[in-house]
Amino acid sequence: MVTSVTENRKTRDDIKRVSTLPELKALSHPTRLRLLHALKAHDSLTATQLGEIVEESPASVSYHVNQLAASGFVEETDNASGDGRQRWWRAAHGISWFPTDFSDSPHGATAAEAAKAVMLEHQWSRLMEYGRTATSWGPDWTDATFSADNVLRLTPSQTDALGVELLEVVERYRSVAAAEESQDAAVVMVLLHGFPTQT
Repeated sequence: MVTSVTENRKTRDDIKRVSTLPELKALSHPTRLRLLHALKAHDSLTATQLGEIVEESPASVSYHVNQLAASGFVEETDNASGDGRQRWWRAAHGISWFPTDFSDSPHGATAAEAAKAVMLEHQWSRLMEYGRTATSWGPDWTDATFSADNVLRLTPSQTDALGVELLEVVERYRSVAAAEESQDAAVVMVLLHGFPTQT
């Protein structure tokens, strides 16, 4: 199973640590990030199916998917339907990266800032989209969704430990959902951010 794009420092074996500038730049494009998230929400998809989700042409999707594949973020896979006429893609694994890994050069720092901005914009846009369409999901989903902000006084190491523990809870629910395969299930995006701020 793949995990969300994360900057948490504790990474598992199935999470790819982004370590090169070309890899980071591949994540800095809004369409590629949307494609990556779409593939993480589904077992596998074709360029045509992805295009319908992200509202891009199959040719555009193929280009961006190939860029993601070149950096190892997605991979081609066989599909159970046995349809060999189309290429099927899946997310290869989760992703982890840290801005400090790229702070030793101006180009690296700029790329890290751009990638972070694209990721935050994607997350914010999905949250705002749900806000606009919340009632269309029905009362069960409206009551089940949650949002909270908390202010704590923590050290950097405590903040890191908090992030690790929260991600462990997310992974536990990923395993539970995979085992149950309920008809009531929908793709749920969980946003976790922990950062220092001025009071």
